[in-house]
Amino acid sequence: DEHKVSKLDQIYIWMSQHLLGSKKWALGFMAVTLLLFFGALSTLATKAVKVKMLPFDNKSEFSVLLDFPPMTSLENSHQLSKKLAEKLLTHPDVELVQIFAGTPAPFSFAGMVKHTFLRNEEYMSDLHVVLKDKRQRSLSGHAITNELRPWVAEFAKIHQASSKIIEIPPGPPVMATMVAEVYGPSRTEMKKAALSVQKVFKSQEMFVDIDSTLRETTSRIHIPFDYQRAQGLGVSAYQAWNLGRLFFNETSVGSFNQIDTVEPISIDLSVQQKSRENSEGLKDLYLRSYQAGVVPFKDIAGKSKVKPTRMLHRKNLRPVEYVFSELAGSEEAPVYGMLAIADQIKYPTSTAEIPRDTSSAVVKWDGEWFITYEVFRDLGGAFAVVLLLIYVLVVGWFKSFTVPLVIMAPIPISLIGILPGHWLMSAYFTATSMIGFIAGAGIIVRNSIILVDFIEHQIVNGHSLKEAIINAGVLRFRPMLLTASAVVAGSAIMLKDPIFQGLAVSLIFGEVAATLISRFAVPLFYYWGIGEKRFQQLTADKGEGDLWGGEVER
Repeated sequence: DEHKVSKLDQIYIWMSQHLLGSKKWALGFMAVTLLLFFGALSTLATKAVKVKMLPFDNKSEFSVLLDFPPMTSLENSHQLSKKLAEKLLTHPDVELVQIFAGTPAPFSFAGMVKHTFLRNEEYMSDLHVVLKDKRQRSLSGHAITNELRPWVAEFAKIHQASSKIIEIPPGPPVMATMVAEVYGPSRTEMKKAALSVQKVFKSQEMFVDIDSTLRETTSRIHIPFDYQRAQGLGVSAYQAWNLGRLFFNETSVGSFNQIDTVEPISIDLSVQQKSRENSEGLKDLYLRSYQAGVVPFKDIAGKSKVKPTRMLHRKNLRPVEYVFSELAGSEEAPVYGMLAIADQIKYPTSTAEIPRDTSSAVVKWDGEWFITYEVFRDLGGAFAVVLLLIYVLVVGWFKSFTVPLVIMAPIPISLIGILPGHWLMSAYFTATSMIGFIAGAGIIVRNSIILVDFIEHQIVNGHSLKEAIINAGVLRFRPMLLTASAVVAGSAIMLKDPIFQGLAVSLIFGEVAATLISRFAVPLFYYWGIGEKRFQQLTADKGEGDLWGGEVER
């Protein structure tokens, strides 16, 4: 009985005979493959597929940080925060808003990396917003924050406050998505450059939640102390300082417990708020002296002055100013933000290394961009080392320097499926996508090794070059197809996960493209590239025996 050949095998045999029998067909196939490859790469250039470190996760909570004018009292900041909370609660997907005024909210991973646990000033408020469960809403957590962001920004503008929306990130741990570090020879030059960068940020709609370290904090009341007069009256500077501390601060004298409260309630004593709004009330108080009995504070204190306060920052022992921003809209990756404003930054910029020469103002990009750069650089370097190791191993097995090139040639072919797959799924090309590309390369090389090894097994057993190549493609296609199917089925479960979607897309679409195209590409490269030379080597080395040392049956 004549052996029945399946339709797929018939198509493969027909296609292979044309590719191996005609250089025009071979060149045409290579031209189409290259066209598809560069077409896939063009999706990055045209931003059809966007690159990002990691996409936003679908979390059910986020925080709103409010910094009111520094002289805002704790009571006022709480009342204003309450107005915003009531506004947020009108959104159908917002379930709960908890206000932390003058004290930091219990910080999550985002709070740890953004240092929100240091937010304990009276003019600072943290709003912890809880959304409905994922199954009870149609929008993702990130989409809801984008809807609420204009509300928060409008509120902040009305009340002259600085606002930020902090989502719980899957990574990376950075202060903000876009961070510009400004170095320079002096604080004056750095401030000038930072203001210029901040102005550029504000000119772009995609830049939101813009902030910098140039903002002033709570002003200080400076009261000069007359040391000479105080010494004559028997009053020490410590006494004056302690009187000021008692006058302006609260003093805890104990605590008591109640059944309906989780934590003990502190009992604090303080001067009335209206009396300590300025330093005039302090001058009516007295200090005890062993020489003069009691001494009016105004006798040893000069005229008070209000002085502004600003926090100074250093990084790696160098003075630095920061400009922060988040990105919103269709392009939320920092690389696109940097490209959008590259020609507007009037100072030298650095994208990786901290500038050594700070004799003039220099801007260094940090934040999510720097982590993205490091991750993709390290993954790319590791991939190059892996390719070298694969090459060495295959050289050792086949004892040829050209066969490994044929085997590894299909690795870039997987991009023909990976990048269009990301476009089809509307997914970012992320760090997990890169990991999927690297992992898929191992599967592709495995299939190519099996295919080439089977070709050479057929040659040693007496088949002609073309016959060996076609037989290998027919006989090994089903195992290759089963391997690809297993990868697709195993990866499909990750498609709905926001973080690992890139990994799944790379494995699924990359494996499908590589399996279909490499089935023709590897035989084509082998036949037209090294086929004749390799055929002569194998037949000369093995003679009439097969791979196992036996005689070939005729």
